[in-house]
Amino acid sequence: MRAVLPLLVLTALLAGCAVRAAAPGRAEGQPAPAFAWECHAGDYVRSAPAVAGETVFVGSDDNALHALDRATGERRFRFETADNVTSSPAVDGDALFYGSWDGQVYALTSAGEEMWRYATGGWVSASPVLVAGILYVGSHDGALHALDPTSGQAHWVAQTGGRIESAVATDGARLYLASADGHLYALEAGSGDLLWRARTDGPLLGAPAVGEGAVLVGSTDRTLYVLDSSTGERLWTRRVEHAIRSTPLVTGNLVVFGTDGGALVALNAADGDPEWEVRAGGMIRSAPAAWEGTIYAGSDDGCLYGVDAASGEVVWRYRTGGAIVAGPTVAEGMLVVGSTDRHVHAFALPAGGGDR
Repeated sequence: MRAVLPLLVLTALLAGCAVRAAAPGRAEGQPAPAFAWECHAGDYVRSAPAVAGETVFVGSDDNALHALDRATGERRFRFETADNVTSSPAVDGDALFYGSWDGQVYALTSAGEEMWRYATGGWVSASPVLVAGILYVGSHDGALHALDPTSGQAHWVAQTGGRIESAVATDGARLYLASADGHLYALEAGSGDLLWRARTDGPLLGAPAVGEGAVLVGSTDRTLYVLDSSTGERLWTRRVEHAIRSTPLVTGNLVVFGTDGGALVALNAADGDPEWEVRAGGMIRSAPAAWEGTIYAGSDDGCLYGVDAASGEVVWRYRTGGAIVAGPTVAEGMLVVGSTDRHVHAFALPAGGGDR
């Protein structure tokens, strides 16, 4: 949504939130997330929420970043930009960083005060990533921008041949960057020097993921690529029925990702052999998350699914009123997801574990 509005709006809005007792869709005999609250964000929520301490930070197509109370969903502040916010915020201590379709990267304090903004040459839908004191964020201008997180000044800019829609992945020594030019780039962390570049046969729209000595990325050419992280050489590939824009999840001995055909696919991480597949009623373009042996994934059919990682059985589901485009996020004992029903939905996870 493009709106002719002032760039900066900072208000405390507590309306639009509701608390319920329990989540529908609980499978009998299975511990399940308990519905905690939902909050109306003003427009589509296509940003994966970030949970930090007692606050949930999430962007919306109402052009704003929202800060919500983790326990109640009450809005603590709303910071307005000039266009949609689909970038997931990165939080570091008292600072948070995110991008907007207005082409800017924003840095705020956790109280919602602006620290700086940095202009790129295109929409910023990618989520910033902070590594060793440098903030990395890609833009639809086709470049990865390496910024000083304190001042917002650029250390360097690395150009690709296509727009960058998703976050970089890192193993500490290298940055892995997916571009719509169909290439996965490996850059030296810190300097931005190109180490290698691997070609696929379609635009790369989802973020890569890092495994043991490997980097994984799905392509719109309907193939999951697993590459040697040092050289970029292919270790194995797996072709599926539809395009992949979901970021792969590496959990235990599995690689799990969604497809535009509505499949949630689990492969053996060592060789790519199929383990199981679940069919949703709409495309799965969001990144799955894991908690205590359960994989959570959202679909354009409006449902958030909980799938047993070992068997592939759907053990829980929750229906929102719109498509789930990003997330869900698992953090601080919470499961949080946004929907094009214009709400953020939050659940308390079963006690006694973490993602695995």
